[in-house]
Amino acid sequence: MRLSLRRRAIYTGLAGHFSEEEVWPLLALWESKYADKPPFALNEFLAEVVLRTERKLERARLYRELVGALTGPPSQLLPDPEEQLLAWRQGRNEAIRSVAKPDAAAQKTFLSLSQALLEQLEVPQQQALRRFASGNLGGMQVGAELATRLRAWLEQGTQEGIESLGLEQLRKLLNLLYIGLCEFLGPVRADRVLSQAVARVEEQGVAFSPRRLL
Repeated sequence: MRLSLRRRAIYTGLAGHFSEEEVWPLLALWESKYADKPPFALNEFLAEVVLRTERKLERARLYRELVGALTGPPSQLLPDPEEQLLAWRQGRNEAIRSVAKPDAAAQKTFLSLSQALLEQLEVPQQQALRRFASGNLGGMQVGAELATRLRAWLEQGTQEGIESLGLEQLRKLLNLLYIGLCEFLGPVRADRVLSQAVARVEEQGVAFSPRRLL
């Protein structure tokens, strides 16, 4: 199936659940990270969707709708949103630049949030999650030196790698941890663990809201 048809299918599925403002970053995420992956990667994509949105979603229903759109007749799909997506990306570029620099407050909140996630797991699960994230840093799109420091943080608890990260990179790293939670705990328990971690960090009165990392 051509990219344009697959993009139409994903857009059709998402449009039934998200507003225009919400759908563009999700569609851009799919196109940049999942468009070339096999169909079963839809579950991984939906895990990222849940992390990036604060609303409760019927994941099974959305999954069925996306599969139906991808396998159904093109006549049932919405028009190709390529031009609208391009326009959104162009407007987003400047915003991304503003969050690319290291942010000490965001880093502090990220460390608190990741710790709150890990504290809810048994030691073997913590170790498995750290290994999972350490082995899947390719999606972070960082250089070899920074990737080495991030692995040190994941495996040994050193913080040098985190100190180099901006907001978008922190979000990607948190997303990676969340995907690992879904792999080991299942999406329902992973959502619960994440929600409880966010609540715990908010109770600390941090200056940078943990919800801005989602």
